[in-house]
Amino acid sequence: MATIADENPHYWAEYTNLQHVKHELVRRYLGGWFPKLGTWAGRVIYVDTHAGRGRHLTGQLGSPLVALKALLTHNYRDALLKKSEFRFLLIERDPVNLSALQEELEALGPLPNGVIVEPLAGDAFAILQRLVEPLRSTRKRLAPAFAFVDPYGFKVPCGILSALMGTGRVELFVNLIWRELDMALAQGRDKAGMAATLDLVFDGPEWRSVVDSADFDERAEQAVQLLATKVGAQWWTSIRMLGDNRATRYLLVHFTNHEDGRDLMKDCVWSIAPHGGFYVRKSDNPNQQVLITPQPDLAPVKAWMLKQLRDGPKRWQDLHAALRPEPWRETHLNSVIRELRRQGIVTADDYRGRFGSKANPLLRL
Repeated sequence: MATIADENPHYWAEYTNLQHVKHELVRRYLGGWFPKLGTWAGRVIYVDTHAGRGRHLTGQLGSPLVALKALLTHNYRDALLKKSEFRFLLIERDPVNLSALQEELEALGPLPNGVIVEPLAGDAFAILQRLVEPLRSTRKRLAPAFAFVDPYGFKVPCGILSALMGTGRVELFVNLIWRELDMALAQGRDKAGMAATLDLVFDGPEWRSVVDSADFDERAEQAVQLLATKVGAQWWTSIRMLGDNRATRYLLVHFTNHEDGRDLMKDCVWSIAPHGGFYVRKSDNPNQQVLITPQPDLAPVKAWMLKQLRDGPKRWQDLHAALRPEPWRETHLNSVIRELRRQGIVTADDYRGRFGSKANPLLRL
């Protein structure tokens, strides 16, 4: 199979906070996702579309080993392996990187039964296309899968990602190279070749009328929403990765059709970017081992909840469901509810037992 040399070999010589955050989100999310699926699915798949070398030259693990160790070191690993097979598809097009990755995998020694690792050489999207086509033609479903799409550039064919999500319970975690994509959007309206590339990226011409804001970050959000529509995702969660000039450089976007997935990724993102803006700076310390979460500003959550209750009484758990599209966590809402009740602003009735979300009281102003 044809392979292609790494277009950016210097990437492996440094390890910035942007890389650290990508890997932390993968590690934390899989730590919750593996047990959610592994207890019943029978098979769980992790796909790394641009697996790389497996380790940076500075010693930090790359995404394939981060994902693999999320399972191997999991507290429930043995119990999960009794229920399901875990398959890791690690795709890398550069032969030098692939060889280095294979050496890292061999250094791990024998893997437990039920853990299958497949390093694959070639173009990730061609491989995914070959994976998807027979499933679509036979109307079979893929085992639950989490695909980490961390490309070398912005030319990610949305149509293939959409087809992949359409094969079953598939979630995507995509690194959107926004700065380069935004420059391409500026050229696409005048250059036919770039317009064709953007049609591939967005799986159609809608970007011409949809991604049109004059504001840099608003355009990024428009692009994410269009991609979410195209891949068929009900929920998406994004975190802005800022360069040293504090402008958005990348967007890490999670696409899912499952409420548990949306809630889990929000929890993971808040653990990395606790201020609520869902952004991380390149210059933050990537070697920080303990991420200290400051007390979040809950004023926006309070305003949101009061607006909900002005429309009429609401059950606590109904408020949880209504909060899902918002950036805040359920724990933030729970704190606000308790505080407003202590202040006498909110009252609760029609419940039994201890006051809390499980009792699901009816809340009113």
